Amino acid sequence: MKKEVIARAREQTTDIRMIWEMADSLLAEKKYDNIKEFLLSNKEIVQQDNDLSVLCYLCTIYEKEKAAGVPVIFTKVSDAYALLERYTRLKFYLRRIEFDVIDQEDMDNLCAFLVEKQISNYELLTVIDFCVFHKQRVLQVIKGEIKTETPELESIPDLGDQNCENTICFIICSNNKLYEEECLFYIHRLTIPSGYQIEILTVEDAASMTAGYNEAMRHSRAKYKVYLHQDTFLINHHFLQDILDIFHSDRKIGMIGVIGSPKVPENGVMWDSVRYGMIYEQHIYETVKLSNQCSKPLEEVEAVDGLLMVTQYDIPWREDLFDQWDYYDCSQSMEFIRRGYKVVVPGMEEPWCVHDCGFLNLNNFEKERKKYVQEYMEIRD
Repeated sequence: MKKEVIARAREQTTDIRMIWEMADSLLAEKKYDNIKEFLLSNKEIVQQDNDLSVLCYLCTIYEKEKAAGVPVIFTKVSDAYALLERYTRLKFYLRRIEFDVIDQEDMDNLCAFLVEKQISNYELLTVIDFCVFHKQRVLQVIKGEIKTETPELESIPDLGDQNCENTICFIICSNNKLYEEECLFYIHRLTIPSGYQIEILTVEDAASMTAGYNEAMRHSRAKYKVYLHQDTFLINHHFLQDILDIFHSDRKIGMIGVIGSPKVPENGVMWDSVRYGMIYEQHIYETVKLSNQCSKPLEEVEAVDGLLMVTQYDIPWREDLFDQWDYYDCSQSMEFIRRGYKVVVPGMEEPWCVHDCGFLNLNNFEKERKKYVQEYMEIRD
């Protein structure tokens, strides 16, 4: 079952809107050679917005196609948002191929998409280069040299409203329907353990991550809650059973993450310390595999990354303290530890998820970091 929780909307800054409007104007006037130059001349603003940064990198496709004398990508779209949607849908198809979540109908849809949108080899290969880790395998599937083995779509059992102990709730803060739908696509292909059911809550355009998560947490009576970004795609088909096994192994385990720091440095920056865990991570122009193997089946950590946080107890998110999009994850980890619960990262043979995160927007990072240090680090034993 899927429900929506409506929160306050975020708005683009005036500067970012102006950049989009100018990019659209250049497209409409067919001044394609000026688009990249214009974006780079506003680099500081472009770097604040993932979509604008993607648009800048897509100019690479235009340059390759133009040099080869083939129809260029900018002639095939009506505006900059249409170009971004085209790229996003293509990379989603390619990722489904990569992780065996594409059936024959989807393959047929991909072929139709390639023809309808006039995707050139330059565009296809560039997007594969940006967005795929197992590049050779994806090319072999597209050529028909190997076939994918797609798990059947799981039907979601309905055990009734009273079975909260056997309900796993997915909670997603979303401001992008395309990404939200793709996140749900992967959730619906997870194997659901016998006797359990799932529910899904999406928080649309939350005022902050803590505000959105608190609203959804209060709305759901499920014992287990999976808090994840709209750009986190679960590729471990047995994810649900794996997290249940971990929670059932120790009632003191309150939270599970896939990337975490055993000891956050005194400056409060988790990235500056050793981290455990594995993920595939897509930046704007490359996809990488981050692998820091755990030395034990479960590593206790002080903080987990907010791309995926799974709980079996409800503890309020510090909405009173963190009202932006940074440090909600480190804070919630410490709130669990303060109450005597363990926060863990499991050992994984392969990553459980892909994080299509682009780059980090650090506009409010320093302000939130100082709050975190004052609240948690200065009184740490």
